[in-house]
Amino acid sequence: MESKPQLKTLRDFASFVGGELVGDGSIEIERPTTVGSDDEHGIAFAESTKYIEEAKTRCLGGVIVPAETVDFPSAHIKHANPRLAYLKILHYFERPIEQAVGVHPSAFIEEGGFVHASASIGAMAFVASDAMVHDQAIIMPYAYVGPGCVVGVGSVVMPHAVLVQDVILGSYCTVGPGSVIGHSGFGYAWDGQKQLRIPQVGGVHLGDSVDIGALTAIDRATADYTRIGEGNKIDNLVQIAHNVELGPHGVYASGVGIAGSTKVGARAMLGGQSGYADHLVIADGVALAGRAAGLTSISKPGAYGGTPAIPIADYMRMVAAQKDLPKLVKRVRALEKEVKTLKGEE
Repeated sequence: MESKPQLKTLRDFASFVGGELVGDGSIEIERPTTVGSDDEHGIAFAESTKYIEEAKTRCLGGVIVPAETVDFPSAHIKHANPRLAYLKILHYFERPIEQAVGVHPSAFIEEGGFVHASASIGAMAFVASDAMVHDQAIIMPYAYVGPGCVVGVGSVVMPHAVLVQDVILGSYCTVGPGSVIGHSGFGYAWDGQKQLRIPQVGGVHLGDSVDIGALTAIDRATADYTRIGEGNKIDNLVQIAHNVELGPHGVYASGVGIAGSTKVGARAMLGGQSGYADHLVIADGVALAGRAAGLTSISKPGAYGGTPAIPIADYMRMVAAQKDLPKLVKRVRALEKEVKTLKGEE
Protein backbone atom coordinates (compact mmCIF):
# COMPACT_ATOMS: atom_id res chain seq x y z
CA MET A 1 0.00 0.00 0.00
CA GLU A 2 1.33 3.43 -0.94
CA SER A 3 2.35 5.43 2.14
CA LYS A 4 0.88 8.87 2.74
CA PRO A 5 3.07 11.98 2.64
CA GLN A 6 3.63 13.57 6.03
CA LEU A 7 1.80 16.88 5.94
CA LYS A 8 1.96 19.28 8.86
CA THR A 9 1.73 22.91 7.85
CA LEU A 10 -0.55 24.96 5.62
CA ARG A 11 2.39 25.24 3.24
CA ASP A 12 2.54 21.43 3.04
CA PHE A 13 -1.16 21.23 2.21
CA ALA A 14 -0.93 23.98 -0.40
CA SER A 15 1.76 21.99 -2.18
CA PHE A 16 -0.21 18.75 -1.72
CA VAL A 17 -3.33 20.11 -3.50
CA GLY A 18 -1.40 22.17 -6.06
CA GLY A 19 -2.69 25.53 -4.84
CA GLU A 20 -1.17 28.95 -4.21
CA LEU A 21 -0.34 29.73 -0.59
CA VAL A 22 -1.18 33.25 0.61
CA GLY A 23 -0.18 34.27 4.12
CA ASP A 24 1.47 32.38 6.96
CA GLY A 25 2.39 28.93 5.69
CA SER A 26 3.77 27.74 9.05
CA ILE A 27 0.32 27.28 10.64
CA GLU A 28 -0.05 23.66 11.71
CA ILE A 29 -3.06 21.85 10.24
CA GLU A 30 -4.40 18.90 12.21
CA ARG A 31 -7.83 18.19 10.76
CA PRO A 32 -10.39 19.14 8.10
CA THR A 33 -13.34 21.22 9.28
CA THR A 34 -16.03 23.58 7.97
CA VAL A 35 -16.20 27.33 7.45
CA GLY A 36 -18.46 27.56 10.50
CA SER A 37 -15.63 26.44 12.78
CA ASP A 38 -13.11 28.46 14.78
CA ASP A 39 -10.60 25.62 14.87
CA GLU A 40 -7.19 27.28 14.64
CA HIS A 41 -5.69 24.01 13.38
CA GLY A 42 -8.49 23.15 10.96
CA ILE A 43 -8.71 23.59 7.21
CA ALA A 44 -11.94 24.23 5.31
CA PHE A 45 -13.01 25.24 1.82
CA ALA A 46 -15.27 28.04 0.63
CA GLU A 47 -16.28 28.43 -3.00
CA SER A 48 -19.37 30.66 -2.92
CA THR A 49 -19.59 34.31 -1.91
CA LYS A 50 -21.72 33.39 1.11
CA TYR A 51 -19.19 30.96 2.56
CA ILE A 52 -16.18 33.07 1.65
CA GLU A 53 -17.68 35.95 3.64
CA GLU A 54 -18.36 33.66 6.58
CA ALA A 55 -14.84 32.24 6.45
CA LYS A 56 -13.44 35.77 6.74
CA THR A 57 -14.96 36.04 10.22
CA ARG A 58 -13.52 32.77 11.51
CA CYS A 59 -10.23 31.80 13.16
CA LEU A 60 -9.47 28.84 10.94
CA GLY A 61 -5.97 27.57 10.38
CA GLY A 62 -6.52 27.74 6.64
CA VAL A 63 -9.20 28.06 3.98
CA ILE A 64 -9.17 26.93 0.36
CA VAL A 65 -10.81 29.57 -1.82
CA PRO A 66 -11.27 30.13 -5.58
CA ALA A 67 -8.18 31.35 -7.43
CA GLU A 68 -9.81 34.71 -8.23
CA THR A 69 -10.53 35.55 -4.57
CA VAL A 70 -9.13 38.89 -3.35
CA ASP A 71 -8.99 40.67 0.00
CA PHE A 72 -9.13 37.51 2.07
CA PRO A 73 -7.71 38.56 5.45
CA SER A 74 -6.24 35.36 6.88
CA ALA A 75 -3.92 32.64 5.60
CA HIS A 76 -5.47 30.72 2.73
CA ILE A 77 -4.87 28.59 -0.34
CA LYS A 78 -6.06 29.74 -3.76
CA HIS A 79 -7.15 26.91 -6.02
CA ALA A 80 -8.93 26.58 -9.36
CA ASN A 81 -11.33 24.05 -7.81
CA PRO A 82 -11.57 24.38 -4.00
CA ARG A 83 -14.03 21.51 -3.69
CA LEU A 84 -11.76 19.00 -5.41
CA ALA A 85 -8.77 20.28 -3.44
CA TYR A 86 -10.70 19.75 -0.21
CA LEU A 87 -11.74 16.28 -1.40
CA LYS A 88 -8.06 15.40 -1.74
CA ILE A 89 -7.49 16.59 1.82
CA LEU A 90 -10.40 14.50 3.08
CA HIS A 91 -8.84 11.46 1.45
CA TYR A 92 -5.59 12.30 3.22
CA PHE A 93 -7.28 12.38 6.63
CA GLU A 94 -9.49 9.36 6.02
CA ARG A 95 -8.89 6.50 8.43
CA PRO A 96 -9.91 3.17 6.92
CA ILE A 97 -11.04 0.53 9.41
CA GLU A 98 -8.08 -1.78 9.76
CA GLN A 99 -8.37 -5.52 10.08
CA ALA A 100 -5.58 -8.06 10.11
CA VAL A 101 -5.07 -10.27 7.09
CA GLY A 102 -6.17 -13.84 7.71
CA VAL A 103 -9.07 -15.58 9.39
CA HIS A 104 -9.97 -14.62 12.95
CA PRO A 105 -10.10 -17.67 15.27
CA SER A 106 -13.78 -17.07 16.01
CA ALA A 107 -14.80 -16.82 12.34
CA PHE A 108 -16.41 -19.85 10.71
CA ILE A 109 -15.45 -20.94 7.21
CA GLU A 110 -17.45 -23.94 6.07
CA GLU A 111 -15.54 -26.74 4.46
CA GLY A 112 -15.14 -25.92 0.78
CA GLY A 113 -15.42 -22.18 1.26
CA PHE A 114 -12.59 -20.32 -0.50
CA VAL A 115 -10.75 -17.49 1.23
CA HIS A 116 -7.69 -16.02 -0.49
CA ALA A 117 -4.56 -15.84 1.63
CA SER A 118 -4.51 -12.03 1.35
CA ALA A 119 -8.15 -11.66 2.44
CA SER A 120 -9.35 -10.80 5.92
CA ILE A 121 -12.19 -12.52 7.79
CA GLY A 122 -13.21 -10.80 11.02
CA ALA A 123 -14.46 -12.12 14.34
CA MET A 124 -17.67 -14.19 14.23
CA ALA A 125 -17.98 -13.80 10.46
CA PHE A 126 -19.37 -16.66 8.37
CA VAL A 127 -18.40 -17.88 4.90
CA ALA A 128 -20.50 -20.67 3.32
CA SER A 129 -19.09 -23.85 1.80
CA ASP A 130 -19.37 -22.77 -1.84
CA ALA A 131 -18.68 -19.06 -1.30
CA MET A 132 -15.51 -17.32 -2.51
CA VAL A 133 -13.63 -14.41 -0.95
CA HIS A 134 -10.94 -13.09 -3.29
CA ASP A 135 -7.67 -11.19 -2.96
CA GLN A 136 -7.50 -8.39 -0.37
CA ALA A 137 -11.24 -8.60 0.32
CA ILE A 138 -12.35 -7.79 3.87
CA ILE A 139 -15.22 -9.50 5.65
CA MET A 140 -15.76 -7.60 8.90
CA PRO A 141 -17.00 -9.02 12.21
CA TYR A 142 -20.46 -10.60 12.23
CA ALA A 143 -20.84 -10.39 8.45
CA TYR A 144 -22.42 -13.28 6.57
CA VAL A 145 -21.34 -14.54 3.15
CA GLY A 146 -23.89 -17.12 2.11
CA PRO A 147 -24.16 -19.95 -0.41
CA GLY A 148 -23.07 -19.16 -3.95
CA CYS A 149 -21.72 -15.72 -3.02
CA VAL A 150 -18.52 -14.21 -4.44
CA VAL A 151 -16.69 -11.26 -2.89
CA GLY A 152 -14.42 -9.64 -5.47
CA VAL A 153 -10.90 -8.30 -5.19
CA GLY A 154 -10.55 -5.60 -2.55
CA SER A 155 -14.27 -5.52 -1.71
CA VAL A 156 -15.44 -4.86 1.86
CA VAL A 157 -18.44 -6.40 3.60
CA MET A 158 -19.00 -4.41 6.78
CA PRO A 159 -20.26 -5.58 10.20
CA HIS A 160 -23.65 -7.30 10.24
CA ALA A 161 -24.00 -7.03 6.47
CA VAL A 162 -25.55 -10.11 4.88
CA LEU A 163 -24.96 -11.60 1.44
CA VAL A 164 -27.81 -14.08 1.58
CA GLN A 165 -27.47 -16.22 -1.51
CA ASP A 166 -25.98 -16.08 -5.01
CA VAL A 167 -24.58 -12.56 -4.67
CA ILE A 168 -21.61 -11.62 -6.84
CA LEU A 169 -19.67 -8.54 -5.79
CA GLY A 170 -17.25 -7.05 -8.31
CA SER A 171 -13.89 -5.60 -7.33
CA TYR A 172 -13.57 -2.78 -4.79
CA CYS A 173 -17.20 -2.74 -3.72
CA THR A 174 -18.39 -1.77 -0.24
CA VAL A 175 -21.47 -3.18 1.47
CA GLY A 176 -22.41 -1.03 4.47
CA PRO A 177 -23.32 -2.22 7.96
CA GLY A 178 -26.60 -4.06 8.25
CA SER A 179 -27.31 -4.12 4.53
CA VAL A 180 -28.93 -7.22 3.10
CA ILE A 181 -28.07 -8.24 -0.45
CA GLY A 182 -29.70 -11.24 -2.09
CA HIS A 183 -32.73 -11.73 0.12
CA SER A 184 -35.77 -13.18 -1.62
CA GLY A 185 -37.56 -10.80 -3.96
CA PHE A 186 -41.13 -9.85 -3.07
CA GLY A 187 -43.27 -12.05 -5.29
CA TYR A 188 -46.68 -13.64 -4.65
CA ALA A 189 -49.56 -14.91 -6.80
CA TRP A 190 -53.22 -15.13 -5.77
CA ASP A 191 -54.68 -18.58 -6.42
CA GLY A 192 -58.24 -17.58 -5.52
CA GLN A 193 -57.90 -18.41 -1.86
CA LYS A 194 -54.46 -17.37 -0.68
CA GLN A 195 -51.21 -15.75 -1.71
CA LEU A 196 -48.72 -18.24 -3.14
CA ARG A 197 -45.05 -17.42 -2.75
CA ILE A 198 -43.16 -17.17 -6.04
CA PRO A 199 -39.73 -18.74 -5.54
CA GLN A 200 -36.88 -16.33 -6.21
CA VAL A 201 -34.15 -18.49 -7.69
CA GLY A 202 -31.92 -15.84 -9.29
CA GLY A 203 -29.11 -13.78 -7.81
CA VAL A 204 -27.63 -10.31 -7.52
CA HIS A 205 -24.68 -9.02 -9.53
CA LEU A 206 -22.80 -5.88 -8.53
CA GLY A 207 -20.25 -4.39 -10.94
CA ASP A 208 -16.91 -2.98 -9.83
CA SER A 209 -16.66 -0.02 -7.43
CA VAL A 210 -20.25 -0.12 -6.22
CA ASP A 211 -20.80 1.43 -2.79
CA ILE A 212 -23.81 0.35 -0.74
CA GLY A 213 -24.74 2.31 2.39
CA ALA A 214 -26.05 1.01 5.70
CA LEU A 215 -29.35 -0.87 6.06
CA THR A 216 -30.00 -1.04 2.32
CA ALA A 217 -31.74 -4.02 0.72
CA ILE A 218 -31.17 -5.39 -2.77
CA ASP A 219 -33.35 -8.40 -3.58
CA ARG A 220 -32.26 -11.36 -5.62
CA ALA A 221 -34.01 -11.96 -8.91
CA THR A 222 -36.92 -14.26 -9.58
CA ALA A 223 -34.66 -15.67 -12.29
CA ASP A 224 -31.39 -14.41 -13.79
CA TYR A 225 -29.91 -11.47 -11.82
CA THR A 226 -30.76 -8.19 -10.21
CA ARG A 227 -27.97 -6.09 -11.74
CA ILE A 228 -26.22 -3.07 -10.25
CA GLY A 229 -23.88 -1.49 -12.82
CA GLU A 230 -20.34 -0.44 -12.04
CA GLY A 231 -19.64 2.72 -10.12
CA ASN A 232 -23.12 3.09 -8.60
CA LYS A 233 -23.30 4.88 -5.24
CA ILE A 234 -26.30 3.81 -3.19
CA ASP A 235 -27.12 5.51 0.10
CA ASN A 236 -28.48 4.13 3.38
CA LEU A 237 -32.04 2.77 3.58
CA VAL A 238 -32.56 2.16 -0.13
CA GLN A 239 -34.75 -0.64 -1.51
CA ILE A 240 -33.91 -2.24 -4.86
CA ALA A 241 -36.41 -4.93 -5.84
CA HIS A 242 -35.95 -8.17 -7.76
CA ASN A 243 -34.76 -8.09 -11.37
CA VAL A 244 -34.07 -4.35 -11.31
CA GLU A 245 -31.20 -3.24 -13.54
CA LEU A 246 -29.27 -0.07 -12.71
CA GLY A 247 -26.99 1.37 -15.38
CA PRO A 248 -23.47 2.44 -14.40
CA HIS A 249 -22.42 5.44 -12.31
CA GLY A 250 -25.74 6.37 -10.75
CA VAL A 251 -26.33 8.11 -7.42
CA TYR A 252 -29.26 6.98 -5.23
CA ALA A 253 -30.05 8.96 -2.07
CA SER A 254 -31.56 7.65 1.15
CA GLY A 255 -35.13 6.39 1.01
CA VAL A 256 -35.13 5.59 -2.72
CA GLY A 257 -37.26 2.65 -3.77
CA ILE A 258 -37.25 0.94 -7.17
CA ALA A 259 -39.88 -1.68 -7.91
CA GLY A 260 -39.31 -4.97 -9.67
CA SER A 261 -37.94 -5.37 -13.20
CA THR A 262 -37.44 -1.66 -13.82
CA LYS A 263 -34.40 -0.77 -15.91
CA VAL A 264 -32.69 2.50 -15.02
CA GLY A 265 -30.16 4.02 -17.40
CA ALA A 266 -26.61 5.23 -16.81
CA ARG A 267 -25.73 8.25 -14.64
CA ALA A 268 -29.07 8.28 -12.84
CA MET A 269 -29.57 10.71 -9.95
CA LEU A 270 -32.39 10.02 -7.52
CA GLY A 271 -33.13 12.37 -4.64
CA GLY A 272 -34.27 11.26 -1.20
CA GLN A 273 -37.49 9.23 -1.00
CA SER A 274 -37.95 9.19 -4.76
CA GLY A 275 -38.40 6.10 -6.88
CA TYR A 276 -39.86 4.21 -9.81
CA ALA A 277 -42.79 1.87 -10.27
CA ASP A 278 -42.26 -1.62 -11.66
CA HIS A 279 -41.45 -2.72 -15.21
CA LEU A 280 -40.36 0.71 -16.44
CA VAL A 281 -37.51 1.68 -18.75
CA ILE A 282 -35.68 4.87 -17.81
CA ALA A 283 -33.28 6.62 -20.19
CA ASP A 284 -29.66 7.49 -19.44
CA GLY A 285 -29.09 10.75 -17.60
CA VAL A 286 -32.45 11.04 -15.84
CA ALA A 287 -32.61 12.81 -12.45
CA LEU A 288 -35.53 12.57 -10.03
CA ALA A 289 -36.11 15.30 -7.47
CA GLY A 290 -36.68 14.30 -3.85
CA ARG A 291 -40.01 12.51 -3.25
CA ALA A 292 -40.71 12.31 -6.98
CA ALA A 293 -42.24 9.12 -8.32
CA GLY A 294 -41.77 7.86 -11.85
CA LEU A 295 -44.94 5.95 -12.71
CA THR A 296 -44.30 5.58 -16.45
CA SER A 297 -41.20 5.00 -18.54
CA ILE A 298 -39.02 8.03 -19.30
CA SER A 299 -37.35 8.21 -22.71
CA LYS A 300 -35.61 11.60 -22.53
CA PRO A 301 -32.72 12.60 -20.24
CA GLY A 302 -33.17 15.50 -17.87
CA ALA A 303 -34.57 16.37 -14.45
CA TYR A 304 -38.07 15.38 -13.34
CA GLY A 305 -40.16 16.12 -10.26
CA GLY A 306 -43.54 15.44 -8.70
CA THR A 307 -45.91 12.46 -8.67
CA PRO A 308 -46.28 11.33 -11.34
CA ALA A 309 -42.90 12.69 -12.38
CA ILE A 310 -42.91 15.35 -15.09
CA PRO A 311 -40.13 17.61 -16.45
CA ILE A 312 -38.81 19.68 -13.59
CA ALA A 313 -39.60 23.06 -15.20
CA ASP A 314 -43.28 22.09 -15.55
CA TYR A 315 -43.31 20.76 -12.01
CA MET A 316 -41.83 23.97 -10.57
CA ARG A 317 -44.45 26.04 -12.40
CA MET A 318 -47.16 23.85 -10.87
CA VAL A 319 -45.68 24.27 -7.41
CA ALA A 320 -45.45 28.04 -7.90
CA ALA A 321 -49.08 28.17 -9.00
CA GLN A 322 -50.33 26.26 -5.97
CA LYS A 323 -49.93 29.24 -3.66
CA ASP A 324 -52.42 31.16 -5.80
CA LEU A 325 -55.11 28.46 -5.70
CA PRO A 326 -57.07 29.86 -2.71
CA LYS A 327 -57.28 33.28 -4.41
CA LEU A 328 -58.28 31.67 -7.71
CA VAL A 329 -61.06 29.67 -6.04
CA LYS A 330 -62.33 32.83 -4.38
CA ARG A 331 -62.31 34.69 -7.72
CA VAL A 332 -64.11 31.88 -9.53
CA ARG A 333 -66.84 31.77 -6.89
CA ALA A 334 -67.25 35.56 -7.12
CA LEU A 335 -67.51 35.34 -10.90
CA GLU A 336 -70.05 32.52 -10.67
CA LYS A 337 -72.14 34.64 -8.32
CA GLU A 338 -71.88 37.62 -10.67
CA VAL A 339 -72.98 35.52 -13.67
CA LYS A 340 -75.97 34.19 -11.74
CA THR A 341 -76.94 37.77 -10.81
CA LEU A 342 -76.69 38.88 -14.43
CA LYS A 343 -78.87 35.95 -15.49
CA GLY A 344 -81.39 36.82 -12.82
CA GLU A 345 -80.87 33.50 -11.06
CA GLU A 346 -80.33 35.22 -7.71
